[in-house]
Amino acid sequence: APHGIITPQRDGLWIKNVNFHNFNFNNAAALGSCSHCFKPPATDSDSRHVNFSGLTFASTVDKKIRYQFPFKGIYEDHDGSLTGKGPGSWATSDWNHNKWLTQCSVDLTVYDGILCDSTVSIRRIVIYNAQPSSLKGKNLYILPYDSDITSQFAD
Repeated sequence: APHGIITPQRDGLWIKNVNFHNFNFNNAAALGSCSHCFKPPATDSDSRHVNFSGLTFASTVDKKIRYQFPFKGIYEDHDGSLTGKGPGSWATSDWNHNKWLTQCSVDLTVYDGILCDSTVSIRRIVIYNAQPSSLKGKNLYILPYDSDITSQFAD
């Protein structure tokens, strides 16, 4: 199951002006996530935030993305050439917390995950230096950013 490009374990990579051809064999995919994360337990949280523009896919590309363990890559499409959803759109793995009512759709066949339009942003959240059991039994809530709500906390 080969890949054309496997994205790294770092933020900020730009992939620009790449043409993909002949990815229609052996479950091949043009893009894959997380170089060196291929099996549990991975020592990193995946390919993070990768930027794309100027991609073209020939009709011989059956699968554009196949995420790899731990399935948390975040792909930002700056011109719509990856997702077909226009500039500022997103592709990421199929996790429920990334599903928005109408802004996102699931396409497991070609994209192996969720595609979202430019009205949402997908971000990685990391908690550093948590003490053992400090989050045990606690609910974590991730809500949409709303400046009307957060402005009341500004100094």
